[in-house]
Amino acid sequence: MTPTAIGLILVSALMHAGWNLIGKRTAQTVRFYAWAMGLGMLVFSPLLVRSWSSVAALPADFWWLLLASGLCQTLYMSGLAKAYGQGNLNVVYPLARALPVLIVPLVVLISYGQSQLSAQDLLGMGLIMLGSLALPLVRWRDWHWRDYCTPAIGWVLLAACATAGYSVLDSAAIQIMKQQGMSAFDAGSSFVVLQAAACLLWMLPLVRWGFGESLRGVPDFGWTLLAGSFIIATYLLILVSMSMVSEVSYVVALRQVSIPLGVLIGVFWLRESVSPPRLQGLSVMLLGLVLVSL
Repeated sequence: MTPTAIGLILVSALMHAGWNLIGKRTAQTVRFYAWAMGLGMLVFSPLLVRSWSSVAALPADFWWLLLASGLCQTLYMSGLAKAYGQGNLNVVYPLARALPVLIVPLVVLISYGQSQLSAQDLLGMGLIMLGSLALPLVRWRDWHWRDYCTPAIGWVLLAACATAGYSVLDSAAIQIMKQQGMSAFDAGSSFVVLQAAACLLWMLPLVRWGFGESLRGVPDFGWTLLAGSFIIATYLLILVSMSMVSEVSYVVALRQVSIPLGVLIGVFWLRESVSPPRLQGLSVMLLGLVLVSL
């Protein structure tokens, strides 16, 4: 992986932890994320206008990938909102981010019949996943499989599977855009705006009729605008970095550096408790991140 790709992913990870903090502190509703996506889309819409002639010429396959990606983003945001409403940031956030590390390579292998990951990469991804399993624990002797059967963990699983889904779909869509002659930045900047629009197509009916939440009024406009801007900017950096790697699994794994950032924010800012198993789990995850990035 190139130093530029690593740098983009690290900046993105910091911003990702930031907007998750805003989501946890401000609201745990799907309505909040719908407004955030909409406002973020408006802020970055000039980037789409700039590349519209190239976007309009994209083949039908791209638009189907975009529509499917919007659905996955909707499921991700919904799962995250519901999980935050029922769990702590230092448990929900790491699990939601770590689970796709194993899911994405499996999806890539099933979809393409091959993988470019080395034994070291697989070991690192395995350590990231093992570390995440310790995060819900307060004491090791209290471990029980029921700890992973709470409603919050169920929503986390939905968010994680949806993350794996949009990661693979978006990587394929970006490759189509590059094949049509678009640069990495033009492809990424256009796609984030289009994806936000596709996400809203699925999310708005779900918010109104699925979760019964009112769409009237922006929940805390300033924080919602900031979160929306962070959401779009974060993923723009990830999409650009996707064009610089041989397989999307590398990006999905390395961006999990946001996990320790999220836990630290939960402990020092939100005053959430932290236990020895959680600290040890984070240490294992960090070792896995180092192995993947080398």
